[in-house]
Amino acid sequence: MVEGKDEVEMKVKAFGKINLTLDITGRREDGFHLLDTVMQTVSIWDELDIQRSRDSGIHLQCSRESIPVDRKNTAYRAARFFLEDQRLQSEGIYIFIRKYTPSRSGMGGGSADAAAVLHGLNRMFETKLSLEHLMELGAKVGSDVPFCVAGGAARCTGVGTIVEPAPMMPECWLVVAKPPAGMSTPRAYALLDQYPLSSNRSTPRMMEALEAGNLKRVAKNLSNRFDETIRLTPVRQLKRAMLEAGALGAMMTGSGSGVYGIFQTEQQARQSLRKLDGMGRLFVVRPQKESCIIIP
Repeated sequence: MVEGKDEVEMKVKAFGKINLTLDITGRREDGFHLLDTVMQTVSIWDELDIQRSRDSGIHLQCSRESIPVDRKNTAYRAARFFLEDQRLQSEGIYIFIRKYTPSRSGMGGGSADAAAVLHGLNRMFETKLSLEHLMELGAKVGSDVPFCVAGGAARCTGVGTIVEPAPMMPECWLVVAKPPAGMSTPRAYALLDQYPLSSNRSTPRMMEALEAGNLKRVAKNLSNRFDETIRLTPVRQLKRAMLEAGALGAMMTGSGSGVYGIFQTEQQARQSLRKLDGMGRLFVVRPQKESCIIIP
């Protein structure tokens, strides 16, 4: 027990996400890019311990040394915005994050952590804030956080903060691979800006496939503008290997460098792991409806 802390009050599983599509539709005058993307929560998670502290302020620790534990951390900022919004700045919060979601993978680990903090503090302080209110707070932290607050499947537009619920992916299994090569989001956008804006829009077709509940159509319409512009060799190798292993479709998620393949059964997904051995960190996951799970 760390001095100044009370007993653990709750644990939260913070689920990551994949992008089924990611279209870039424009750029605002302030430099922010406009997106039209379909995201799906998946069962890869970080674990957060959230405790009240007798020492005022936000105290954050993380199992991964490379992750900042100050105002640069999304979970820290989420806690700060929540406490300020509810005029609870005199309260003390201790957060410990066990990171399992790979960094620089495009799976939204940091955004999921922020969303989990918002849900956790809402429960801890019994503030009963609406989902919409939590999403508004999340938008102050980052563009993926509102989706991670909502969870499930959604079409996200604007800078990513306008969230419209979508049908869940049909029942399936996914293999996610994170190659050693990574890509920071600012670098990914810098590379993207070297190319002309594409008029191709895959998100409307993906929405039709989800509404039809057709897994093969979902797999056929996977798309990611970053994948087209970044062109990381390990990503291409992983996509090819997943398809050769029987995936219905394979695509990079977010700004990379995580890659996922869609399989109809768990057996097919796990059998593919042998062919992907040595190509990166591997995970077998499923589409997930909940954004997080709070364990009181």
